[in-house]
Amino acid sequence: MDEEMLLHSSELEVNGEVFSINIFCSAAGRFFAKTCLGEDDFIITDGPSLPETLKRHEDLLPLAVGTRELTQSYFGGPRRPRGRRP
Repeated sequence: MDEEMLLHSSELEVNGEVFSINIFCSAAGRFFAKTCLGEDDFIITDGPSLPETLKRHEDLLPLAVGTRELTQSYFGGPRRPRGRRP
């Protein structure tokens, strides 16, 4: 399994909720960002460089959060508590 090195951590607020963004580089030189949206629910975005990976992830994170909120609302599932996500 590839070893991963954490290169960058930041936070992004989406719909009043704060999410942590972690960007890693694999031993193969691939960059990817990872954010936990809930229990066993992650969004992962890759890119050619740290800045491009961060931009892509920041652009896609609101869409991922909104999609999950719509799905939960449609199926009548419990809404995620708002707050800071690790």
